[in-house]
Amino acid sequence: MLELKNITVRKTSELLLDGINLSVSQNEFVGIIGPNGAGKTTLLNVIAGFERFEGTLSLFGHQQGWTRSRETRLRVGYVPQLFQIDPGFPILALEAVMTGAIGRLGLFRSPARREREKAMRLMEMMRVAHLADRPLGQLSGGERQKVSLARAILQEPDILLMDEPTASLDIAIQKEVLNLIDEIHKQETLTFLFVTHDFNMLPAVMRRAVLLNHGKKVFDGNIDNALSSDTLSRLFQYPLETFDRNGRRFVSYG
Repeated sequence: MLELKNITVRKTSELLLDGINLSVSQNEFVGIIGPNGAGKTTLLNVIAGFERFEGTLSLFGHQQGWTRSRETRLRVGYVPQLFQIDPGFPILALEAVMTGAIGRLGLFRSPARREREKAMRLMEMMRVAHLADRPLGQLSGGERQKVSLARAILQEPDILLMDEPTASLDIAIQKEVLNLIDEIHKQETLTFLFVTHDFNMLPAVMRRAVLLNHGKKVFDGNIDNALSSDTLSRLFQYPLETFDRNGRRFVSYG
């Protein structure tokens, strides 16, 4: 599905990504983990076609440059970090979800009943169907993030990029969003790349982790090996300890 070879991104004198090599197969769920400034979001932007780069990038078996065809862009969905929106902005939650179908239909074609019905099913799955007629700007952060996730799924992508999707949410909502992501991965034939710096809040279906630091890949392998005390302490340059509880791995700050 995705292959990166020696991907490098420079901004003036700063090196944001330094020779990244990465291969991701269909239906994999890969965590991109690292401290702030590690290059995680830059890596997603390269894959999404938002960032110029050096090196070779292949999507779906075809080499890609910074510019992409409409068909290729449609096959890559993106869920950004929580965004702020003017409470008076005149778009309803259902309308925001429906924008996910615009790319497939074209800007000047109205979504048909099929798209509307699927949008409502997705909102029901996200447990925000009762908010369909509410202005998007009047929803809570967690509700807006569920709407954003529903919009991305309605696009019907093959790869879904998620950039800190639970950032700025309270713990209960974070857990609810992560459970929804687990459910989507089980139901949809999607390849996920999930960016985070919070290793205590990871989707249960994530089995592979890629650790970045200062624009370089420092680890790529099983999530359990990634969440070891030694690996994380070196990555964050801070003494960290890991422990298991009820079958889950947790990280403690020393």
